[in-house]
Amino acid sequence: MLTTFLKITYLRLKYRFMPNEAQEFWAQELLNSQGLSAKLGQLLAQGKESKLPKSSVSALEAKAFFLKHHNEKIQVSDEVLAASMGQVFHIELNQKNYALKILHPGIRKKLEKEIDNILLLGKYFSKAKGFSFDQQVFNQFLTEVFKEETDLSREADFQKKFEALFESDTRFKIPKVIPEFTTASALCQEWVDSTLAKDLPHFQNFHVFTFFFESLLKHGTLHGDLNDRNWGMRPNGQVVVFDYGCSQIISPRRILGFKKLLMNEAVAEAFLEFGIRLERTWFKGREQQLRDALFEPFLREFIQPDWSYSKDLESEFGQRIKLLREVTDPWVLLMMRSLFSLIRIYQNRKMPIPLKVLVAPYLK
Repeated sequence: MLTTFLKITYLRLKYRFMPNEAQEFWAQELLNSQGLSAKLGQLLAQGKESKLPKSSVSALEAKAFFLKHHNEKIQVSDEVLAASMGQVFHIELNQKNYALKILHPGIRKKLEKEIDNILLLGKYFSKAKGFSFDQQVFNQFLTEVFKEETDLSREADFQKKFEALFESDTRFKIPKVIPEFTTASALCQEWVDSTLAKDLPHFQNFHVFTFFFESLLKHGTLHGDLNDRNWGMRPNGQVVVFDYGCSQIISPRRILGFKKLLMNEAVAEAFLEFGIRLERTWFKGREQQLRDALFEPFLREFIQPDWSYSKDLESEFGQRIKLLREVTDPWVLLMMRSLFSLIRIYQNRKMPIPLKVLVAPYLK
């Protein structure tokens, strides 16, 4: 395996002469790893079929880990899923089925080193898609978000919060956390049979968009990572949502700014409330044009499978937009990433999305 430094040097040359091949290579290399590298790989893959991160814990090791912390006899099946921060196993405990998520060993220390590597990558690939950012701001952001994401007791608290929000809504199923078997390094929850979105060729409904807008715009709670491995469907169409490690409480002021932008009200003020500071940027005085470009998906009756952003985002205007991340609260990017990962998932299945209709009930 190449070291991160050698990868950066190699990809720097390859990107110059074969940009498409380089991006694909880099995405797969990163996805076949763990931690922040895998997260960046997901970003570069842009919703395409990709490898899962490597496993680091066997079923026997998972069983030993559980016995060490809880002194309870369990049966552990083969691994269910390897993710960027940990692995999920199907276990049987006291004649009941559960899912057990365990952090990759040493992942916290690995993340500290990886943050430095990713910032170095951003420096060397500043012209590559998605790599232009203010290093100081994102250093703080990445440090905070991954410290939170590797605290599974925090994730469990958010999962219980979402469970309470949707307890009476039969369209959704949030697996129940088992508190007595949950720690900062392991999360135990009820086992819910469902098929992950990544394995479904077609979907029966748009309930997952409702989940996103209901929790965010009504309750100020964001699920920041709705990729196709973090939610699925049951045969009756019920949506099951997993992995709450990237969840955040979003302030009422920011939610109000988001709603104003969607409704096209007091646009300059709305951008500031939302978390994008335009007062000293090229966009000062162009707020309306920026709003129309960024929020174009919400202006359409349907987002078609072949839809892509307007020409505004392919011109000099679009190049300027890439610099907005330097004056944008990183949580805005997390919010938009989660939404657009959903859009891509449905587009990949050739399904028109009535986004305007889905968000309308939360703007009244």
